[in-house]
Amino acid sequence: MEPTGMDRKIEKKKWNLQKLIYWAGTVLFLILIVLVYRSFNKKIYKVDADRITVKPVEKGQFQDMILIDGDVEPVKLVLVNTLEGGAVEEIFAEDGIRVTKGTPLLRLSNPTVTLNYMNQETAIVEQINNLRNLKLSLEKDQRNLTEALIDADNNLLKSLRAFQVDSVLFEQEVIAENDFVLTQDAFRYQLEKRDFMESSVKKSAEDNEVQIIQINNSIVMMERYLEMIHENMEKMLVRAPVSGMLSSFDPDIGESFTPNQTVAKIDVGSGFKIKGQVDEYYLSKVKPGQEARFSFDGSLVELRVSKVLPEVIDRRFEIELVFESELPEALTLGQSLQVRLELSEAKEAVMIPRGNYFQSSGGQYVYVLNQNGQAHKRYIKLGSQNPSYYQVLEGLSEGERFITSSYDDYKNFETIVINN
Repeated sequence: MEPTGMDRKIEKKKWNLQKLIYWAGTVLFLILIVLVYRSFNKKIYKVDADRITVKPVEKGQFQDMILIDGDVEPVKLVLVNTLEGGAVEEIFAEDGIRVTKGTPLLRLSNPTVTLNYMNQETAIVEQINNLRNLKLSLEKDQRNLTEALIDADNNLLKSLRAFQVDSVLFEQEVIAENDFVLTQDAFRYQLEKRDFMESSVKKSAEDNEVQIIQINNSIVMMERYLEMIHENMEKMLVRAPVSGMLSSFDPDIGESFTPNQTVAKIDVGSGFKIKGQVDEYYLSKVKPGQEARFSFDGSLVELRVSKVLPEVIDRRFEIELVFESELPEALTLGQSLQVRLELSEAKEAVMIPRGNYFQSSGGQYVYVLNQNGQAHKRYIKLGSQNPSYYQVLEGLSEGERFITSSYDDYKNFETIVINN
């Protein structure tokens, strides 16, 4: 019996299913091979023993400290600043010499500032002259009033004598009543005039006294201001404000300086200190009173943090350290040093030595060795650090051994097989 059309369709469907199963199996097999390969490649890496460095996990006294760069500076350093800006006209001293207070260092030239000072001086002198003229005028007026009072007293005296004489003559009926009345009225007039003049002189004297006091005070203030102008003009000549060793002084003829710009520093000879630069990460950890030390000529020199300057510049802040032990004789101003700054007291802790592994793992894991010549990746937690060790908070025990060399070649592997 011949196959029907329906039989051919069923046979075609069965052939497609087999083909599908075949290709699906092939793809799954390839994926499995890839996964197995990747898994094997990810977990195990072989390395020769002479290419790695192994050290033990330790337990002991751990102290959190950092290395910082420091410079030797004077304890007391006085800045020499310009009062006004200008160009250098003359130089009278050299860097590194010892100067006394008032020693000329350099002279600045600034025609604009000089002209301004001269105009101010002229205006003040004119005001002082006007005030003095006003004072003279008030004193002259007072003298005139006083003279007028003297004249009034004299006229009153004459009138009094005439009145006394005429009174006697009138009683004796020698003179007429009309003449006596005229003499009497003249006396009363001179008396009233004299009283008025006396009151005016007294009132004028009181007013003038207050005004003259104010004028004198104004003249004193003007003269002080004039002295300040003379001092400022004189300060175009920059002088040493204190005695000491001159440093950072290197001007050139014609060089321009702005107002209040530092042109030099003077060490007053009060000893040395260390100014250190610290990464901003440690800003909250550095406090006054913390100890530090540096090695110099084969011995350790003890220091103490005296001041923390919290302003952060270029991701760093500054600290000042003073000497706790005797100052080394060979130490010189401006010398650069590497200082070990202690951030905490020593305490017992599990710790691991520093090494190139940290750059590869970021301190997140290490490869710990077992007894079979293998090293397995183990995630850990680190705490504080110092120039030699990291403090271990979790993940490692005393006596375990781990690889301290770089992990760059095998950081993506879980297991390291070490070939002896």
